[in-house]
Amino acid sequence: MLPKYDKSKRKSNTFEQLPKDAYVIRIMGAREEKNKTGGGTHLTIAFDIAEGKYADFYQAMFERNTNEDKKWPNDAIYYLTVPSDGAQQYVWDTWNTFFADLEDSNDGFVFNGEPKALKGKLIGGKFYIEQTEYNGNVYDHTRMKWSCVAGDVRSGKAGKLPNDKLIGQGKRTTKRTDDETMDGFVNLPEGEEEELPF
Repeated sequence: MLPKYDKSKRKSNTFEQLPKDAYVIRIMGAREEKNKTGGGTHLTIAFDIAEGKYADFYQAMFERNTNEDKKWPNDAIYYLTVPSDGAQQYVWDTWNTFFADLEDSNDGFVFNGEPKALKGKLIGGKFYIEQTEYNGNVYDHTRMKWSCVAGDVRSGKAGKLPNDKLIGQGKRTTKRTDDETMDGFVNLPEGEEEELPF
């Protein structure tokens, strides 16, 4: 005899794509990590959408993930290169802009150099579409590329959005399902639960 089913555990096979736009985001946690290629470090910043129609978008995605090993969505991770002596000007520009935008988005906040201090802070983010390829299929990801002031997002004055990064024409685009982990989620190392979410 076949086993009984539980209707309440029906699984959705649809994946809602976050539209390309500017959003106010909340930093869920941050940590400094060594670059995988070459020297230097970067900040790994986990975030979620803080306001508007798509508030808690990535939290909902995380909760829908039925894998035993829960992972925070990779599309909700922003990597910020930590400048070092001799770093190129765009690295310094991005660094300086991010923290200026962060301080202007949080009244009275001054960054003290500790990644843990970023948790819970708001900032604006400008998002674009980036495509990746896996097993012959092209997948769309909505990712943050630039920071901005949260107040500018609220007032509709965030400015131009980044250009999309698309793979060549003629490939089939496939939407991801909720439980798909290919390039969709990032592992949380042991002991980092307080720095990155969950």
